[in-house]
Formats: sequence, C-alpha cells, structure tokens
Amino acid sequence: MILVVGSGIVGSWIAYYLAKQGKEVYLVEKEKNAGDGISGRNSGVLHSGIYYDLASLKSKVCLRGYELALSFFQEYDVPYKICGKLITTGLSESEEEETAKLQSLEALLKNGEAAGIPNLQVIDNLATRFPYANGPLAIWNPKTGVVDVPEYLKALWRASESKGVQFLKNKKLVFQEGIPHLKDISSGDLESIEADLFINAGGLYSDELSRAHGMDGYEIRPNKGEYFRLRKPLPEEVLVYPLPLKTSTALGVHYTFNLGGDAYAGPNSNWAKSKEDYSFQTERSVYFESLQKILNCYKEEDLTEGYVGLRPRLFFQGEPLKDFQILSKDNWIHLLGIESPGLTSAPGIAEEVWNRI
Repeated sequence: MILVVGSGIVGSWIAYYLAKQGKEVYLVEKEKNAGDGISGRNSGVLHSGIYYDLASLKSKVCLRGYELALSFFQEYDVPYKICGKLITTGLSESEEEETAKLQSLEALLKNGEAAGIPNLQVIDNLATRFPYANGPLAIWNPKTGVVDVPEYLKALWRASESKGVQFLKNKKLVFQEGIPHLKDISSGDLESIEADLFINAGGLYSDELSRAHGMDGYEIRPNKGEYFRLRKPLPEEVLVYPLPLKTSTALGVHYTFNLGGDAYAGPNSNWAKSKEDYSFQTERSVYFESLQKILNCYKEEDLTEGYVGLRPRLFFQGEPLKDFQILSKDNWIHLLGIESPGLTSAPGIAEEVWNRI
C-alpha cells in the first residue's frame, strides 16, 4: 500500500500514475475539499521549458510533463489552449539595462532551442505584429498555453478514483514518537498507519513533514504572488511575459488569461508572513509600474485586486535551491520546492517518482 500526502496537482498525479501501475494508493488531504491549496491559485500556464537549465530535474520533468499533460487533456476532455507566448525585453531605463536584456534574450533563445522547443522566433517589429507590447525585441514561443485548472483537477480526481485511488480528506499525517499517524482535523483523533511507501507531496508544508521524518536543513519559505484582474483582455489570446531575472525563480509580472475570458496581470514576488497569508500587500500603482514595462494598452484604473497565490520557495541550511528536490529516506519519498512550473511538470514528476520506485 502507498500513501500519498497532498491532493494538489502533484500529489494527485502521483496517486493516479501509481494506481495505473496497479498499486493500492491512498491520497491524504488535510482540507475537507481536495485541491484547496496552492494548485488552485496559479496562472494556469502550460510552460514549454524554455527557462530551465537543461541539466536540472526541473527541465526534465517540465518537458516530459507537458507531453503527458496534453495526452491527459485530450483523453479526459480538459479545456486547454496552446496560444503562444511573447517574451519581451520591455522598456529599459538605461542603455546598460537594454544591452543586458539583449544578452539575456539571446541566452534564453539558445536554451530553448537546445531544449528542442520548435519554431522559436525573434521578433524585432513588435509595433507591427504586437502593437500593445513594449520593447525593441521579443521571443515568440508558440508552444506555451493555458489550461482550465479547476476542470483539470476535477478530471484528475475522477480519473484517480476510477483507477482505485482512495481519498482520505480532512486528515493530516503527523509523527507521534517517530511513528506516522493520521490525525482527524475535526476531532483531533489519532490513528497509527502503516504503508509500504509514503510519498510527501505536501507543497507549502512538505518541509514540516520531512523534518518530522528526520531530514534536517530543508525549509519552505512562502513567497507571495498577487494577481490583478484586468478590465479588458488583449485583442488576441496570447501570453506576454518580461525577460526573467536570473536572481529569482519567479518569471515577473506578466499578462495571462483564462478560458472563461478573464485577463490578469501577475504574479509579482513578495515574501509572505505565513503559509496562510493570502492577503494583498502591493499598491495598485506599484503593480501598474511593472505591467506597463511590457504592455502599453492599460491604465492604472484597469487593474482591480484578483487573487493571491503562494510559492513553496525551498532553502537548505539557509541557502536557496532553484531546482526541484525528490529525496528518499527509508520508505519515504519527499518532494520539496515544487513551485513553477509545477502545474506543467506534475505528470513528469509522477513518472519520475514511479521510475525511482
């Protein structure tokens, strides 16, 4: 028997994938409703893998996860759209900044080509092709898309149950005297539990479970991403991103849309006060300053508060780790620091876990 902790997109994919291999799988979720955590609070973007070091686990599972996800969408009628992404240099405040951005764009293009992303293009006539975008140059990446995340999660849970996965909701896995127990959130009752394999896909709380299991040094610091709703969408369905900063795993304030017709700017990157801190803290004027570096068709009054997501930013002994971590100890597998592109990578992570088993 295998016990998976966390019913977000990653934990659910692991449960589904292992059940397809004929394993007896239980999926533990501390909330009453599966998926109430960070999986439902992201931009819903399907990433192509252009950003990531090709030697990293993050690159491997993103590239593989994209292909597995599209097959799942088609099999289970999950709404999605491959719309393409514009990655623009945006407005620069100095010649030095513009030169640095051009160098970053060239490096990003080479990385994408090395990753096998097809039909990447450099666009130098933005005013003609994308009149609403700012910047002298941009990369056009046709592989990127968006998915209806709530429908995706529902389809994944239905598929998991059809393969025999059993959901244990409103339960939390805790250690008592070194022995794993299931704690009922409502009553507080404890029940000892045995399994052939435990898989920790606890997202923001994965570090707490790994420490309780004796793996010291890993810490999740919640990083807040705020999304502002836009009064109107762009005239075409396309994603618009700035060139990412090398110092962060966040990709910067960008433009996205969902399949219901709503458009958003976000997310930014701020440290949250706690793992439950979903409050807005950025002034609209400050947020608008970031947005207008890449888009010229919005006014500040076009922005209203939308929603807030949290990234499980991983540190080891106080130092940040940019790559995903899948770590084994005894009969446990711990998944730590699974932030963006976790939504895209989830099927690839599930396959990786199965291969390691």
